[in-house]
Amino acid sequence: MKPSPQIQRVVERMSPGVLCRDGFLGLDTRALPEIIDADDSLVAAMGCSHGQIAAAMRPILDKAMACYGTPVKVGGDLLAVYREAMGRIPCPFGDGELLPKGEVELSDERRGQSVLFTPLSVHLIGEHGFYQGRPSRWRLEPDLLADILNLRDTRLASDGPPR
Repeated sequence: MKPSPQIQRVVERMSPGVLCRDGFLGLDTRALPEIIDADDSLVAAMGCSHGQIAAAMRPILDKAMACYGTPVKVGGDLLAVYREAMGRIPCPFGDGELLPKGEVELSDERRGQSVLFTPLSVHLIGEHGFYQGRPSRWRLEPDLLADILNLRDTRLASDGPPR
């Protein structure tokens, strides 16, 4: 099925060199709606929502940005550091959002896991359910985020089918 003109414009803005050097889709050959649908299914299976994930990321982003380059504890075993980059970047979905460039490195010291995310990442997840294509530079795996942020609904986790 041919994508709508609106989706085509969004995909064009996500292409490498348009809004950012590497683009948002990486080498992912799936259509944008397929990428979003797959992540929707994964997040739902974990028992959480895109909104919950973004809501857990926002205070970490805010606290890390306030400490500007200095590592800061953001709860439990989580350590975050913000590295600023010059300028702002618009949301590729064309919703008018213009967000600061920069990145947060969030590390779970106990588990030895870490992720990099940007202010735009938080917006893309919370407003559009978009974690970027595979393997793009800024792709965030929803299951890894949920683990680091302790958002999985443990009632839904199981070792197999119900008996």
